Amino acid sequence: MTVSDRRFEASGRAGSVLVSHPHASAFSVGVALAFGRQQRLARFVTGVAFGQAALSGPVGSLLANRWPVLHNRAVTDLPADRLRSLAALELATRAVAAALSKTRLRLKPYDALFVAHDAAVRAIPWPRETSAVYAYEDAALWTFQRARRRSLERIWDLPLPHYQAIETLWLEERRRWPEAVDGPPYQEPPWKKRRKDGELALATQVSVASAFTKKSLEHLDLRVPVVVTPYGFPVDEFRARERSPSGPFTVLSVGTHDLRKGTPYLLEAWKRAAIPNAELHLVGPLRLSKPFIDRYAGIFRHAAHLAKSELGARYAAADLLAFPTLGDGFGLVIQEAMCSGTPVVTTPCGGGPECITDGVDGWIVPPRDIDALVERLRDCAAHRDRVVAVGRAARARAERWTWRDAGDALVRALRV
Repeated sequence: MTVSDRRFEASGRAGSVLVSHPHASAFSVGVALAFGRQQRLARFVTGVAFGQAALSGPVGSLLANRWPVLHNRAVTDLPADRLRSLAALELATRAVAAALSKTRLRLKPYDALFVAHDAAVRAIPWPRETSAVYAYEDAALWTFQRARRRSLERIWDLPLPHYQAIETLWLEERRRWPEAVDGPPYQEPPWKKRRKDGELALATQVSVASAFTKKSLEHLDLRVPVVVTPYGFPVDEFRARERSPSGPFTVLSVGTHDLRKGTPYLLEAWKRAAIPNAELHLVGPLRLSKPFIDRYAGIFRHAAHLAKSELGARYAAADLLAFPTLGDGFGLVIQEAMCSGTPVVTTPCGGGPECITDGVDGWIVPPRDIDALVERLRDCAAHRDRVVAVGRAARARAERWTWRDAGDALVRALRV
């Protein structure tokens, strides 16, 4: 029993949790709000973030109209004294990283932001009632060191599979698709590996969103609990489509398109399927070699970037979302499409099994199985009415597991 456990028993009530994330992601906000509903949130420490009242005011509305992304940083239903926004730190860090990216130092904004946030959380005052900290991979090391000195529980959120599993996956795919490689192999720099290893060593619990991510930790022989809680569906952000897709049978794929996401398998499957009057749309960065992409020239359409505000319409217009990932912590696009009423075909290598019952509200095919993907694509094109019905079931499932449901389930599962 830890010191904090004894304190909980002595006080007769659960402790308060400090939740820390550098940029107010949807999943961190969901965690903070869940602890807040239980009156167990000590503080949510993040980057740029606003209470809903701030955004509804004249200045907030003006800023949000100028930069719509600020709507994603609105933290509703959280008392003002429970939100600590390190906005100046996030903005300054991003600016410095952007400037240095043009020099030989080439500091990545992500790395700079997460390390700076970790340093800040270690230094700022914590509420006296704090009995546990919930922090995210790459931004938890110094925060956890401080928490350990105070004998507080330390919950480490791992949003992606363990870095060793991802590196192994990349090496395997490079051997399978050598002609598709664009740039050096994926590998975390040594300093980041040491930081990740240190965070995990300090954690007293690990929080993940999928069984696939939990499995990536099995070879480490962990002696701490690993809690699996699927992310909630963003049902308010992505509305159900009002009409069935029309025109050519359309398959959409959203995100970064590279080896880890299984893009070569999708392109090859689409080429072999040769579905008449059908279109494949790729949205997001295409990180495969040009000679490899040229082999599939003319069989797909590509948009390198699309504003998040436009994604809902793209999901709704598609018959099917294809997400043949080989290694994801979850895959938020699965949920976004399902909220829109668009069914998804994916693999077990992410959050697919947590979101989909195969053949009921989507489909799960084996990873790297081009034949299975060809068969699914052809079957969906031949039975579009059935695909629409599966999409309706997908939306119904989304409504049964919102961010509120997910957050409350996580709070119940954690030992704090």
